[in-house]
Amino acid sequence: MEMNEEKKQSTLEDFKYHCEVPLRWKDVDQFGHVNNANYLTFFEIARFFYCRDVCQWNWDIDKFIIASIHVDYLRPIFFPNKTKVYLRIPKIGEKSFEFEYIVTTEKNGVEKIASRGVSVQVMYDLANQKTISVPDRLKKLIEDFETGKS
Repeated sequence: MEMNEEKKQSTLEDFKYHCEVPLRWKDVDQFGHVNNANYLTFFEIARFFYCRDVCQWNWDIDKFIIASIHVDYLRPIFFPNKTKVYLRIPKIGEKSFEFEYIVTTEKNGVEKIASRGVSVQVMYDLANQKTISVPDRLKKLIEDFETGKS
């Protein structure tokens, strides 16, 4: 990417999947807002539901490890505001795939973006301790969902 080239930021309309993540009192820190570490838990919860709902994930067979994760915090979330995680898989490689996240907070019917994030997952064979290819059946389910074919 060239220095003056800007990457287009995703909007909520770019996401076909989201789930609500109920806030708990314990998510709030001494500053009165959701602690930064909880955003990773929000991502984790959303990944589980996406894998279950979109990919018909079989956790006995399909395993991945997180290779990297990044979060940009844009505005605080306060308890008990409604919180949603929008997520999608914009990129699938041979052995890895990427989740993109937007976390929103809603108060008085107004939804605002609170954070953005990206994680890279690598398919992994736990028994043999090695990376493996993303199964073709998962690629097809994801691609069909993300492109609107499902």
